[in-house]
Amino acid sequence: MGDLLSPLTDTSSLQRVVNRIAARSFRSPRKLSAILVAFLLAVTWMSVLPPATSAASAPGPDRVYFPQTGHYLSYGFLDYWRSHGNIPIFGYPISEEINDSATGLTIQYFERAVFEWHGDQPEGSRVMLRRLGATMAQQMSNAAFKPITAVSDGSCNFYAETGHRLCNGFLDYWQSNGGLATFGFPLSEEFTENGYTVQYFERARFEWHTSSDGTQGQVMLGLLGSQAAQIARVNVAAIPQNSSVPTYSAGLWYDPNAAPEDVSSPPPGAPSDQAKWIEVDLTHQYLRAWEYNTKVFGQYISSGLPPNDTPTGTFHIFTKLRFDDMTNGKAGDADYYNLPNVPWVMYFYQGGYALHGTYWHHNFGHEMSHGCVNMTTDGAAWVYAWAPLGTTVWIHY
Repeated sequence: MGDLLSPLTDTSSLQRVVNRIAARSFRSPRKLSAILVAFLLAVTWMSVLPPATSAASAPGPDRVYFPQTGHYLSYGFLDYWRSHGNIPIFGYPISEEINDSATGLTIQYFERAVFEWHGDQPEGSRVMLRRLGATMAQQMSNAAFKPITAVSDGSCNFYAETGHRLCNGFLDYWQSNGGLATFGFPLSEEFTENGYTVQYFERARFEWHTSSDGTQGQVMLGLLGSQAAQIARVNVAAIPQNSSVPTYSAGLWYDPNAAPEDVSSPPPGAPSDQAKWIEVDLTHQYLRAWEYNTKVFGQYISSGLPPNDTPTGTFHIFTKLRFDDMTNGKAGDADYYNLPNVPWVMYFYQGGYALHGTYWHHNFGHEMSHGCVNMTTDGAAWVYAWAPLGTTVWIHY
């Protein structure tokens, strides 16, 4: 009982202590009574604690090096790159910061964009993206660039500002990855270019690439920054790395002291090179869904209560079931359960381990399960719709 009387400041840690002791003592009525008394005292104590406050974000480096292209990324450009989509949206830096003689601005070239530094603008508006898509569009004679007259409907948005529609998968991608502020308005309709369905925007070109299985497509951004650098004859030669400057990794900005819901960078060692992956943080009983280095979802969960711990490691979703009946043991056994119609089930490990919705308790943030990852019904539904088969599930303490 010493653990219960120690000055714990994390209420979820306190609850886990109670759960672990209860799990190991439920066969003794006398021990169980003691546990219940301790638990009631703990709950009373927790009810008067002030709300948890998150620690300030741990500062990361202000300059990093990318061995993939042999260039640095620093200060305001680095902050903007990290917070507005990083590698999937802008690609790697392909030049150092340079002075643009035509505008007098400090600029830097990336694979898919050119950053401009406008120091006279308010904070938050000092980095602007060059209108590379508009520049490329001026050289195009395709009829897809001619404005049309249309209206928005269930599949498309029509933008009178440029006279073009934005539809289906391109619309979803545009809305989910920065929208107008990042890409600008559409400047064309969809059309075929170099074997791909493409669409031009003020600052980007969307390309629809069919995956290797031939059944699912994905949006990729055209290498307009690389094209612009080639046209401008920019020096893109790699330069050596200074030993005092770290190699870029998203984990450089991970703050282990942040509240679980405030974590905005993946931990070191995370599979953040993947387009979609799920993190289950057992220490904090928290699940996060990531797209590369960007967190898109998070909620408290309940993992396995000892001795039925949730396994740690890297797994993949191999079966998805809208509903499944879950049972264990025989009626009368200590570990027996029979749960019909468990919703939004995503199996990730042999032996019955799954992410799933939970209707039989609401005690999320504490170990409660027989090894599965219990989620709220709404949360599991979101992840179920978002995560295709094969999605990585990374579980750690």
